[in-house]
Amino acid sequence: MNRLLLLSGPMASGKTSVSAALQEFHGFVPIRSGSFLRAYLAARSEPLDRHNLQELGDFLDEATDFSWLIESVANPAIQARPDVENWLLDAVRKPRQVELFRLRFGRAVRHVHLIAPESVLQQRYAARSTTGPTEYNNSVLHPNEQSARSLSGLADKVLDTHTYTPFQIADQIMGIWEE
Repeated sequence: MNRLLLLSGPMASGKTSVSAALQEFHGFVPIRSGSFLRAYLAARSEPLDRHNLQELGDFLDEATDFSWLIESVANPAIQARPDVENWLLDAVRKPRQVELFRLRFGRAVRHVHLIAPESVLQQRYAARSTTGPTEYNNSVLHPNEQSARSLSGLADKVLDTHTYTPFQIADQIMGIWEE
């Protein structure tokens, strides 16, 4: 492994679009924490809504001192594919998660925080959601989302997805390993 990129940012900040561009043009392989959480909830026959995903993430953070993301999601993916050079974790949400990844994987890790104006985030969320603004507002107020929004100060680079296209952001991200 040469690179391990941690993406963070608010809901609808463009993490999925940037991830797709990194996969398509730079050969990154995703590590999907959301898939892990959804499978966990499904195994317990619990609803797969945003609130339950946030609560489960918080529960696992507390139960494992934030190590579940490395031990149960990232390490198994990386060990299963030793040939992969570029990994991408689609969403870190807490400062301690970032800290643990940097401790475990050292110089391979870079953290990019994506932002966009609040009005743009709301529009993007509304365009992909079947629920109204109440769910968005409730999700934004959740401590998990508030924590994710606060990670810009820990990031190696902060990029505005309203200013740059996902492909431009992907190219900028590649440059941070050379800085």
